Amino acid sequence: MSTINLISSSYTWEQFTPTFVLTGLALLVLIADAFLPRLSKQVYPVLGALVSAGLACFTSGSTATALFTALACAATAVCLLMAYDYRSMVYASVAGAGQEDGSAEFSALPLLACAGVCALIRARDLIMLFVALEMVTLASYAMAGYFRRNQGSVEAGVKYLILGAVSTGFLVMGAAWFFGTTGSFKGDPRFLLAALSNPYLSAGTLVSVGLLLAGIFFKAGAVPMHTWIPDVYQGAPTPVSAFLAVVSKLAGFAALLIVLLPFMYLHNTLNDMVQNLVTLLAIVAAATLLVGNLGAIPQQNAKRLLGYSSIGQAGFILVFFIKLQPTIVNPVFNYLLAYGIATLMAFFALATLRMQRGSEEISAFRGLGKSNPRTAFMITVSFASLAGVPLTAGFLAKLSSFQALISTLTLPQHILYWLLPIMIVCAAAGFYYYFKVLRAMYWEKPQEDDAPVTFSPLCIAVLAVGTLMLIALGVTPLLF
Repeated sequence: MSTINLISSSYTWEQFTPTFVLTGLALLVLIADAFLPRLSKQVYPVLGALVSAGLACFTSGSTATALFTALACAATAVCLLMAYDYRSMVYASVAGAGQEDGSAEFSALPLLACAGVCALIRARDLIMLFVALEMVTLASYAMAGYFRRNQGSVEAGVKYLILGAVSTGFLVMGAAWFFGTTGSFKGDPRFLLAALSNPYLSAGTLVSVGLLLAGIFFKAGAVPMHTWIPDVYQGAPTPVSAFLAVVSKLAGFAALLIVLLPFMYLHNTLNDMVQNLVTLLAIVAAATLLVGNLGAIPQQNAKRLLGYSSIGQAGFILVFFIKLQPTIVNPVFNYLLAYGIATLMAFFALATLRMQRGSEEISAFRGLGKSNPRTAFMITVSFASLAGVPLTAGFLAKLSSFQALISTLTLPQHILYWLLPIMIVCAAAGFYYYFKVLRAMYWEKPQEDDAPVTFSPLCIAVLAVGTLMLIALGVTPLLF
């Protein structure tokens, strides 16, 4: 009972206001769908987007907590707007063309998943971390396999479910081992130091941390728990793929920060053990970089390409964790912000092409540079930011990742020189596979049977705001 009281005393009701609001709204959507069948389902994604955007503007708590929560809510709002634009595909794949039955849940599930992310960001112990992470994962299972008339979506849901269950097993076992060796579910550096200093408990404690990391790597999209990403991104509905690529990845790295936070305060006390953990993180980062960036090169499907891209971007984010210092929170958030804006823009454009050209291949972008020059420019900015082109937010994000590694090389105990050439090669590979989309837009001619692509005002507005943010975030730090 003392452990339970210790955990419950570290939280307040006010901390979880975003979680309560999003959960209540999701339940309201489900109840309204049941008792107001004649109400248009178009109302639900718009309402969810407005509430999520409002929460993004009025989050509270510490700076890091507020920023991560705001990013999760804002990304969820964009995904719900994408679902509104994508509603014709939702209707056709769920209840048949022209029918809205069974589509309200498509707006409620992202709200529940975002509620889990908001709770996870405020987690200060492994119990809350596990419950919140499972809230995100369970809702994501249903979203990935939501199109029951689409074989690819069903396959994506099953794969995600199986691999997610394995990662959950790792997470639960790691939490159990951690409690058994430290006597607490809280990541208190004092308990951790006592366990690691005991020769009988140190091995078990390190095993528990390894199991916890394996479970979290699934959400972050890091090797070796990355195998679900390309298939699930390709088979899932496009708004869901966007949600998994941004919000789910944010949840994974927030959980990683929480688990590794105690080690950041023991950097000087347990130098040898911490260095072993740093080496492990460096190896995972290198493997994630290679698998993501080299795996994206041969891809012809745009959603698979963005899937491998998310793996590669996770590798660059993992490089920050090599420092194992609390100061990494800011650069991790900045990278997730730049990555999230560009990725949501790319998926929003791809959703329109999927509806109008019936394809998610890179070739579906052909000819946009001539038929839709302004929209093509905004899409160009999004992929250029993902590649790390100067004067975009993505460039500064990747530059900060290189700086994080270089700053550790000045310390004598860090022998991670081998990681720098891997990062350079993977960054160069990104220029190649991202620019395949730009080549299709500007160098490939439309086919005779290609109908003109009409981007909705909503899509253009999202792309315009994203373009301004990427350029402003990329230029302003250089001016000031």
